[in-house]
Amino acid sequence: METDHQEEGSREEPLGFALGAAARKLAKFYVQALAGHPLTPSQLFLLRQLWLEDGLPLRDLGLRAQLDATSTTWLVDQLEQASLVERKRNDHDRRIVRVWLTEAGRQSEAELVPALARWENALRQGFLPHHTPDEIATFRRVLATLSNTLPDGDDLWEHLSTSWDTRLDLLRSLTETTDEKG
Repeated sequence: METDHQEEGSREEPLGFALGAAARKLAKFYVQALAGHPLTPSQLFLLRQLWLEDGLPLRDLGLRAQLDATSTTWLVDQLEQASLVERKRNDHDRRIVRVWLTEAGRQSEAELVPALARWENALRQGFLPHHTPDEIATFRRVLATLSNTLPDGDDLWEHLSTSWDTRLDLLRSLTETTDEKG
């Protein structure tokens, strides 16, 4: 079935594949941008979350970064070894481990926030010859919708299956009601 947006004989790339390819290119962009710094893009993202809200529980930090617990722990281990963060247990609930910036972690914000602004500006300038500011804003909203509406991890298929089952049940009840009225 052809859509209005497809050329005759061409196939549109699945959205997930297109986003994955773009994400890989952006990761390479950030690796190059961070070449003079001892951080990976993933480590920078965790630091950025802590600059916004220091002392996050390890679990919440992982959720905000869209990372599983193992990856989050591994990245925090690396940041801890670099003396940028430290872990502390919560006094009220010893099971909760919070991640706090060290003085070096707070100082890294002063250096890296202006660099991040330059990198984001470079990305934006690269988009402007191809897209209007309104299109870029719309793209950001689409990305936010994807992040906010797709379930995390293994819950995706369970969520979709439940949604489909609910719709099928609704259709069955409508069909049965129509049959009864005959």
